[in-house]
Formats: sequence, C-alpha cells, structure tokens
Amino acid sequence: MPLPDEHLLDELATAYVQAIAAVAGATIAVSRRDYGVDGTLKHVIKAGNKYIESGYPIDFQLKGTTTAVVRPAIVVYDLKVRNYNLLVQREQTATPYYLFLVCFAQDTSRWIVEEQERLILGATAFWWRRNAGGSHNTSTVRIGVPLTQQLRIAAIRQILDAAKLRLVQ
Repeated sequence: MPLPDEHLLDELATAYVQAIAAVAGATIAVSRRDYGVDGTLKHVIKAGNKYIESGYPIDFQLKGTTTAVVRPAIVVYDLKVRNYNLLVQREQTATPYYLFLVCFAQDTSRWIVEEQERLILGATAFWWRRNAGGSHNTSTVRIGVPLTQQLRIAAIRQILDAAKLRLVQ
C-alpha cells in the first residue's frame, strides 16, 4: 500500500537532500520532533587519516511541494506564516537556517522513475535564506526564490563553507 502523497513528498524531498548532501561531503540528521527545524547538515572533513564533523553545521526547514510556481527568474511559493517567521527571525549568531524547497510536478508518475541502471528523482530543489522582521499575515507569506539558488552539490558546499566563514575570520 503506497504512502499518502503528502508523506511521499516528504520522504522523497528528504532523499533528494540526502543524496546531494552526501556527494557534497555532508551528512543529514533529520529531526524527529517538529519545532521548526526539519534537519541539520553536518560537514564532514578529513583530519589526518580520519573523517570527522567540521563543527559548522546548518539547520534547514524542508518543503516538498507540487504547488511552487517556476517563473522566468524566480520560484514563487506560499510558505506558512509560522514557518516563515521561524526562518527569518532566527538570531544572527545562531546556527544558519535555510529553507530547502524541493519542487515536484503535479503528476505523481513523474516523481520517481525506475530504469534498468538508474533511479531518477523527478524534482528540482532550491535554497532560500533571509533575515528580516516577521510577518503579521494570518496564513501564508509569498516568497520568491531566485532560480540561481538551485540546491545542487556545489551550493551545499558553498552553504557549508559560509557557515564556517561567518565564525572563522
């Protein structure tokens, strides 16, 4: 029996982030309780002949969605006010906090495709981060994520490097 679509989206979005994070040199720790942070990326580095966590993690909120609208320069997404406020109101000195938006087609048959020698996850992901005042909206806040902020292997590496550079000068 398949999972409900909402749960399947969550699982596939997590798999997407986990796959690119692994290639970028990071592990993903998924939060069991939802206090606004869905997971943490931990950068793994080589120290001598061992691999260790760098000590410069980032937190993320993960949204798997079929409702984001891709326009010529941005992805438009309606984020719940609570989630928006958690993201934008985090203290500057705290662990960096990102939104990872994994966008799937409306057609569920395109979400995952099995082939003889590969498995295709039919999604595109983006990252978003902003520090601002909270919203007083009652339901959602419309955000625009630049298409240049695609969540790819290189972007994960840059995000993790930025987490370190903000503290190490």
